[in-house]
Formats: sequence, C-alpha cells, structure tokens
Amino acid sequence: MCVFERKNIKNNVNYLLQESLYKMLTLWTRVVQAAFIFLTTESIGVLLDPCGHISPESPVVQLGSNFTAVCVLKEKCMDNFAVNADNIFWKTNHAIVPKEQYTVINRTASSVTFRDVSSLNTQLTCNIYAFGQIEQNVYGITIISGLPPEKPKNLNCIVNEEKNMMCQWDPGRKTYLETNYTLKSEWATEKFADCKAQRDTPNSCTLDYSPVYFVNIEVWVEAENALGNITSDHINFDPIDKVKPNPPHNLSVRSSEELSSILKLAWINPSIKSFLRLKYSIQYRTKDASTWSQIPPEDTSSTRSSFTVQDLKPFTEYVFRIRCMKEDGKGFWSDWSEEASGITYEARPSKEPSFWYKIDPSHTHGYRPVKLIWKTLPPFEANGKILDYEVTLTRWKSHFQNYRVNDTKLTVNLTNDRYIATLTARNLVGRSDASVLTIPACDFRAVHPVMDLKAFPKDNKLWVEWTAPTESVNKYILEWCVLSDKSPCIPDWQQEDGTVHLTYLRGNLMESKCYLITVTPVYADGPGSPESVRAYLKQAAPSKGPTVRTKKVGKNEAVLEWDQLPVDVQNGFIRNYTILYKTAFGNETGNWSLFTWSNRRRRVRNRRRI
Repeated sequence: MCVFERKNIKNNVNYLLQESLYKMLTLWTRVVQAAFIFLTTESIGVLLDPCGHISPESPVVQLGSNFTAVCVLKEKCMDNFAVNADNIFWKTNHAIVPKEQYTVINRTASSVTFRDVSSLNTQLTCNIYAFGQIEQNVYGITIISGLPPEKPKNLNCIVNEEKNMMCQWDPGRKTYLETNYTLKSEWATEKFADCKAQRDTPNSCTLDYSPVYFVNIEVWVEAENALGNITSDHINFDPIDKVKPNPPHNLSVRSSEELSSILKLAWINPSIKSFLRLKYSIQYRTKDASTWSQIPPEDTSSTRSSFTVQDLKPFTEYVFRIRCMKEDGKGFWSDWSEEASGITYEARPSKEPSFWYKIDPSHTHGYRPVKLIWKTLPPFEANGKILDYEVTLTRWKSHFQNYRVNDTKLTVNLTNDRYIATLTARNLVGRSDASVLTIPACDFRAVHPVMDLKAFPKDNKLWVEWTAPTESVNKYILEWCVLSDKSPCIPDWQQEDGTVHLTYLRGNLMESKCYLITVTPVYADGPGSPESVRAYLKQAAPSKGPTVRTKKVGKNEAVLEWDQLPVDVQNGFIRNYTILYKTAFGNETGNWSLFTWSNRRRRVRNRRRI
C-alpha cells in the first residue's frame, strides 16, 4: 500500500511538474524565444540540469578550416518531452543553419559541419521543439576562430646607454587570438629569465637585467596561442655591438674674427666614450632654413670633442646639432643633441649696390638738381651691418666731391657738365667694390633703346622681356609705377646685369592695377633711350561702366558718345564696348561690339522707320 501510494504520488508530481513547465515554457517563449537552456528534473528542490550538451565544449578553430559540433540529448529529456535527434536544429548568431549541414548520428545525437570557417567569434546553439511546438535552446557554445602564430622575423636588439637591453621583432600576421610572445636569452653557460611581451606591445620586450659587454649572448622569441607555437631564428651577438649611446651634450658654437667663413663647435661626449671609440654626424642649417646640410662623414669618423665647420657665409646665423655612434658603425646612432647656434664674423660686402639717378627738370642758373638713389644690399651680399655709404662725384676733367651718407639717397646740385658718380657700402670689415654711374651733360641725347619690350603675368609674378640693343650694355634699369587719375606715378626700380633680357618685378605688386613699366639700358657714356609698356599682374572686370550721352538724334539715327573710363576703375585693358538699345514703342533690340576701347562715339541706325 505504501509503495503504491508513493508511486502514485511520484506520478502525480511528475504530471504536475510537466504541466507547470509546459505553461511556463509557453509563457517564456512568447517573451524571449530560445532565451534559456532547456532543463529537466525528477523532483522539486533538486538542482536543474541541461537537457543536453555540445561537444567540443570550448572550440578554437583555425580560420579557413572545417569544423563539426555534436549535440547529445539526455534520455530523460527525450522521454519527458517526446523529442529525439531528428528534432534538433542548429543556429549561429540566432540564424538557423541549413539542414544540409546536419547529420543525425543516432536517436540522441546530431552534428553540424561548417566548411571554411571565416567568422571570428560565432555563437552556436543546439535547439529543439519541446512537445513538438515550443522552440527551446538546449545548449550553446562560442566558436572562437583565429590563426596560429607565424614565425617571428627581423629580431633585433638595442642597448640604450645606461639602460637594459630591449629587443624587437616582427610578429607577422594578426592571429585574432590571445598570443603570447616570450623573449628568451642565454649565455653559453647560463640561461636568463624569460621576458614576456605585454599584450599591447607584442613586438618588443625589455630584459630586466643589465647587459654584459664583450660577452656574446644568444636571443630568440617563442610565439604561442591555442592553435600552436613557433620559434624565431636565434641571433648571437656581443651587446657592445648593439649600443645606442647617449647624445653628446653641452654643444657650443664660437665664431672667429680671423675667418668669417668658419664656426668652431665644442661638446661633451657621453660617458660610454671611456671604453668605446665614437664617430659623429654633424648637421647644420641657416636659422630660417628648413633643410639640413651634412658635414662629410669622413671628417668626423674618429673620437673628438670639437670640430671647425668651414665654407660658411659671412655674418650668417647657423644652427647645429650632433649625434654619435660606435666608431666601426656597429650599433645605433644616438639621438640628436640639443641644437646650438652661432653667427659667423663679418666680411667686406661682396657686391656693389644698385645705383641710379633722377634729374629734376627745373634748371636754375646753370645748375640742375640730381637725386642719386641706391638699393640696400641683401644680407648675403652685405656680409655684415652696413654702417654708411660713400658717394664720390667727379666732374669731367675736374676735381671730385665726397659724401658720406647713412641713407639710400642723396640730392646734389650739379652743373650742366658730365659727371662720374661712384658708390661704395661700408661695414665693420671694409668697403664694397664701387658702383659707377655716368651722369651725362645737359645736352646729351639718349639713343639705342631696347627692342620688342613686353610684359606679362606668370606664376603670380609680372615678367618683363626685351631684345637687347646691338651696343654693349653695362646694366639695365627697370622702373615701374601704378597709373592713377587720382595720384602721381611714384616709381619703384631695380637693376639687372647687362646680360639679362628676361626678369620679373621684385616689388609688392597689386592685382587690378595698371603698371607703367620702363626699361632703360645703361651704357658706359650714359643711359640709353627708355622704352615703356603697360601691364597688369591680374585683370578684373571694370568697377563701373561709362556714362553715355546723345550727341545727335535724327529721325532714323542717333550719335552716342561717352568718356573713356578712368584708369582707376578699368581694372584691366578695355577691349570693347557693347551698346544695347530699343525703340520707344517696342521691344526691338540690337547690339554691337566695338573692337577698340579708344572709340568713344557710335552712330546707331534704326532698321525701320518710326
């Protein structure tokens, strides 16, 4: 009687549990389908177990390979919910796997096979339909995919002075798996502690012991992950041949009063110099330059603490830096030292100043005002600070006059005779060569102008070109000014050698402004005839149009006229005018293009009688 009652009680409990689970599973399925691993039990209060499992449990698969997983159902689960291996279906990342990939092994097990695995991390679940209609997850795993490590290559080590040795290598392709890289090292008689690379720097490791110089060490790298392990080639070397010294310090630069083309460098070598011979690399540049020049390596190939740099420009500021390495070239260059600068000593000016003159047209009592003008020398020609200029005026076959000037112009009253003017620039060291200019007599007639003068814009510059006269020319003077109806033409100027016939204006030019450009050849006996041309750096549309007036109005015609546009509003060369008109009682229109800007009158005829 007791056995029967216990059996009935057990059957009733199982029946009630199944009904409760069915209702609960149905409710959960509506909320989140396949959101838990299906469980079974025999009695209340017992720990619930999965309804099955997948093998392998935690697979790591090589990308591009095949993979098979097997789901095995438990007998009790199959009996209680009327399922078997035929009812199993598979999902990857919540998507159903095609049935063609399934294989039913027996009534409890079904497998799924994937060809050429390409996804890195895939969620794989084994699922059934409980009671033939409720989709439930039986078990799930994560397929981790990746690659085995490649053989580490290009292993190399560096010994930074006063620091431990650090080795680097190329780990090869990305594995997509947790991969450990271990740097191993040993002497012939002793092994050292492994150096494990950090995960964020899998291509390097710094040993935790100081290297011993002049004793060879053997080093290699081992790489390992879940798919395999591999070892790099071994390298054997003396750490002294892998040294990177500290940079030289306290670099200083001194000039020499005896020679304006040299600067003397001095520095303090790193402490490793006490047992290691060094060579050096010295670079320099002018203060405003961006590229460096290099001292020839053969000049700095031995240990030293000073060097004299030659062939420099006078009165120029130079910036220097220096680095060092083991004399035989083994090892590594140090970092660059801190930069140091120095200025070469002055030298006499290397070129005479550009020199020209202007004669005031007003004459008083046999004298004429003459304005002598010159250009300051650029720094690379001045070779120092220009202290003053000396001007000498010699009247033809007569005495001379000297002037010392701190400006770039000098106005003097000269007689109507011919004069020879000379100009020199002086700095602390000496004077430049003289620039010589002939100021002709009052009755001089200039001849032999340049030919084929033209000006044109190119590359945001205004270029001037001409054909040289047949006579020998000492130099050319180019003058230019902005033409304006509102202000006078104030010229700028520059000087070119007698061999030049193409150049650009080296001034601060403006767009949409008309420039009057004059070229004067200068001969031994005085200036030639000037030639002029107009040009624009860049043209634009006129700022406004002309005002039109009716000059004469007839029955069938009218004469229109207008004033030429002021040069200030032309903004370029006027090529034509266009006239638009219509009759007073209709829409008849016409237009003409006038192909010369100088024509300021046009007769307009109507095409029919009004």
